[in-house]
Amino acid sequence: MKRTLFVASNRLGDAVLTTGVLHYLLETEPDVPVTVICGNIPKSIFESIPGVERVIGINKRRFSLHWPEVALKLGPVFWHRIVDFRGSLLGFLPGRHQHIWRGGQEDIHKAVANAKLIGLDTPLPPRIMPTEEQLIATQKWLGTKEVQGRILALAPTANFYQKQWHYENYLKLAKELTAKGCILEGARVAVFGAPGEEAQAMPVVEALPEAQVINLVGKTTPMEAAAVLSRCALFVGNDSGLMHTAVAVQIPTGALFGLGKPAVYGPWGAKSLLLQSTPRGPP
Repeated sequence: MKRTLFVASNRLGDAVLTTGVLHYLLETEPDVPVTVICGNIPKSIFESIPGVERVIGINKRRFSLHWPEVALKLGPVFWHRIVDFRGSLLGFLPGRHQHIWRGGQEDIHKAVANAKLIGLDTPLPPRIMPTEEQLIATQKWLGTKEVQGRILALAPTANFYQKQWHYENYLKLAKELTAKGCILEGARVAVFGAPGEEAQAMPVVEALPEAQVINLVGKTTPMEAAAVLSRCALFVGNDSGLMHTAVAVQIPTGALFGLGKPAVYGPWGAKSLLLQSTPRGPP
């Protein structure tokens, strides 16, 4: 039986950006099940994609010893296709078609570069499609469809302080966008953040009225966050995995860049807006 090996990133953003390629392979080769290798953080995203037979989450180890461990878990397989966005040792496994990442360019967006890896000239933007069951599960945070109303999603965090717009700015933006006469008048505000990012996210939560704010800081898996985001009217956030997740569920996305590579990692698509400024100094 033919099988495809798909090796994605440990990082949420880079992993989400490969989902367009994965969906393309599943649609063009529907009878070829896929095994995904990725970090444990984005694992839930890949587990939710129909046609993915197996997802193996990895924890990086010294001297790249995690790769031999994964190879043992995979067993003796002659792969129909190997797509390796890590340029890892798994690229040396036997396979009929091999697409191994050798590094990108500073002026080519990932949606383009990722597609080129499998020989396509057409960009493959990220795609995440929550199931009906996953959408229903968002009611524990958002309420039923009848009471949800419009929701503004904010992600004030990022993995480095020079990628972060200060939380006071997010708070001011939330108040202005939801004020009377503004485009999201009366909307609730969902605030996202991963565990360990409370210092940047919680001040926004705590300063908004309790009846208005939806505190999701440290409370969702990446796939749960994707399902919630798909219910939102607008996302505004830093250069982060959540920003790419918002793009992947096709909601209007405003991405704020300080330090970073907007040509490579900017939000993709007609519903996206990129704003860039000079990074601030040390906190």
